[in-house]
Amino acid sequence: MGKLGNAAAKFLGLEAAVQMQQLLASPPAWADSSHLSLIGELYGIADSSGIVVNRRTALGLPIVAKGRRLLATNIARMQLVNRKGAAPAPMQLAYLQQPEADRSLSATLTWTVDALYFYPRTWWIVQKRDAAGWPARGGVKLLDRKDAEFDKDGRLVGAWGKPVAARDVIQFDAPDGGLLHDGQTLLRRAFILNRAVSLAEENPVPSVNLENTGNEALLGTQIVELLESWMEARRRYGVGYTDKSIKATTLGISNSQLLIDGQKQMDVNLARQVGLPAWAADVAVEGASLNYSNRSSRAWELIDLFLSTYMTPITSRLSMNDTTPIGWSTAFSTDDLTRDDIKTRFETYAIGIEKNFIDQTWIEAQEGQQLKGIA
Repeated sequence: MGKLGNAAAKFLGLEAAVQMQQLLASPPAWADSSHLSLIGELYGIADSSGIVVNRRTALGLPIVAKGRRLLATNIARMQLVNRKGAAPAPMQLAYLQQPEADRSLSATLTWTVDALYFYPRTWWIVQKRDAAGWPARGGVKLLDRKDAEFDKDGRLVGAWGKPVAARDVIQFDAPDGGLLHDGQTLLRRAFILNRAVSLAEENPVPSVNLENTGNEALLGTQIVELLESWMEARRRYGVGYTDKSIKATTLGISNSQLLIDGQKQMDVNLARQVGLPAWAADVAVEGASLNYSNRSSRAWELIDLFLSTYMTPITSRLSMNDTTPIGWSTAFSTDDLTRDDIKTRFETYAIGIEKNFIDQTWIEAQEGQQLKGIA
């Protein structure tokens, strides 16, 4: 059956492993995003190196974990709103305020963008509709990949062991194949590098070698005394002393230092793979210098370069005619992320009042409270 087949048999059982081998023999066009990919994602089948690439192991890499955290927590802070043209819609669809009955909107958004970060697509299943036929508040359920069933063409046809009608499937497509698919080679290299660093930490290479050039061999206790006296002298005085029978040789840059440099470059590569700005990933890029005057500027760059990559597939799908009335659209409200500080806001309001293009009512709506006149 081969190494992959044996690994599959271990996790899935013989019958399922045979089916997987048949799929491997002639994989269909959708194989990268459903059956074969799903087996590896859920059960972590390893290659000949023994390295398992799945969501759990990928999150063991700090850059991957930070990218996921920045993505999920920031998008989860936003609200989904309906618009008609550039203005707010006459009413807001209730399911956008709380799609799932047993989860808050922030939790649903967190796990939706988590799926798009790692995988090619994810789904909301409509389980209840309102009187007008739109998804009802709490009437949607996020589908976990392990509960999904596909037909031979890769279309979702079942969830939680039951058939699902096509009209009840809201499918969100990631902007790419997902980190576990498109970044698989880079992830494996990162895991291998981490293994090497761990081995170097457990077996440190000495930076100085003391060589006995005399005629008599030193006893074990004498060697220990020599090393200890050498280290103590360097700690106390910053220098050491050797007589003519001992030769001190520096070994230059240790392998562990080279591995650390390799890890730094790997962090940069992983940040690029997930589209995370270097400053947000806390990695230094040579020759790059970014300075921001305020929090809003940083938030807007994070949205433009990173968050919008995953926000757009969600809002575009929710703006389609089966989830939003014709002529309306669904968007994320970015106010919580991009809101200026109070000093900047009120200086801007004063200019607006002076130029007569906003009024007190508009300002109070922005601030959510009644205010004295700004003039």
